[in-house]
Amino acid sequence: MSTPSLRALYHWQGNPSVDLLNREGDAWTYNMGLLPFTADPDEWAAIGLADCTAWCFPFAPEEELFLAYHVFAWMFALDLLFPRTFKARRDLTGARALVDRLSLFMPLNGTSHATPEHPIERSLADIWLRMTPTRSMPWKRNMRNAVMEYADGQCWELECMCSGRIPDPAEYLVRRRGSFGGHVGICLAEHVAGTEVPTRVRQSRPFRALMDAWTDLQTLYNDVRSYRREVENEDEICNFVLVFARFLDVSVDEAATLVTRLRAARQSEYDHLESVQLPDLCEQLQLNGSDREQLSAVLEVMRCHLAAVDVWTTIAERYQAPAPGGVPSTALGS
Repeated sequence: MSTPSLRALYHWQGNPSVDLLNREGDAWTYNMGLLPFTADPDEWAAIGLADCTAWCFPFAPEEELFLAYHVFAWMFALDLLFPRTFKARRDLTGARALVDRLSLFMPLNGTSHATPEHPIERSLADIWLRMTPTRSMPWKRNMRNAVMEYADGQCWELECMCSGRIPDPAEYLVRRRGSFGGHVGICLAEHVAGTEVPTRVRQSRPFRALMDAWTDLQTLYNDVRSYRREVENEDEICNFVLVFARFLDVSVDEAATLVTRLRAARQSEYDHLESVQLPDLCEQLQLNGSDREQLSAVLEVMRCHLAAVDVWTTIAERYQAPAPGGVPSTALGS
């Protein structure tokens, strides 16, 4: 079973600064202490994060590309920290204490007066200072909420692990959007585009549905490609293949096929929202030319991101364990 190739549907190319990013991007990561605090060098290299970032943002200038890379690096560092610490010890109290402090380093007004206690806090404070000077108050609020949703998602996964509870598909799909960092990605797309989606559009049902579909396209593929590593090697419970297998009482291979079919349906929904419902919304709201240009710029970055993540999830060393469903890894997303 295969899904439509996102790299064929949407523009995909590299950023000219990719080699520089591969050489120098992690100077910041080590300086902040994220490495080797959260991962050993081989584990980090297997992610291929510099290439992924450069593919997601092919038109970003050098400074913006490095900032985007550092946001991704922070997210991966937190994601990698949980299995080797809180999940290994089933330490929900410690995890919650870490997450609850993160908002201190994302002030909406002024500068944080909190003192970072470890690399996760120190690097987040640095990113926030670099990202927010030119951003509006609504953007800062959206970004802070998105980061907290992402971090809280790690705690939710740990809660499921501690209780041995496999969530049902409806709950999982919603919560996975947060633990994947989908809304962080939207805010980052706005930052890279140098603009913001008009508030009336961002709060509308069509755009919120578009954000959900955009995230689902990435998470569903990720869960199929990650199943062996997460469930069989790391004892994870929060993976859509496992969720479907248990809820529908089917084999892992059958569940992987169903997840892939769901992804194809979400692709159709995304295309309909972008090509039909959003243009209709622009007419209903009588958006002016400037607002339409802002929306168009963000949508272009989102398309690049989809194509890039499709390629990256297919070829990155991190995802090379055989995927369930009897589907070759090169065919899963193509």
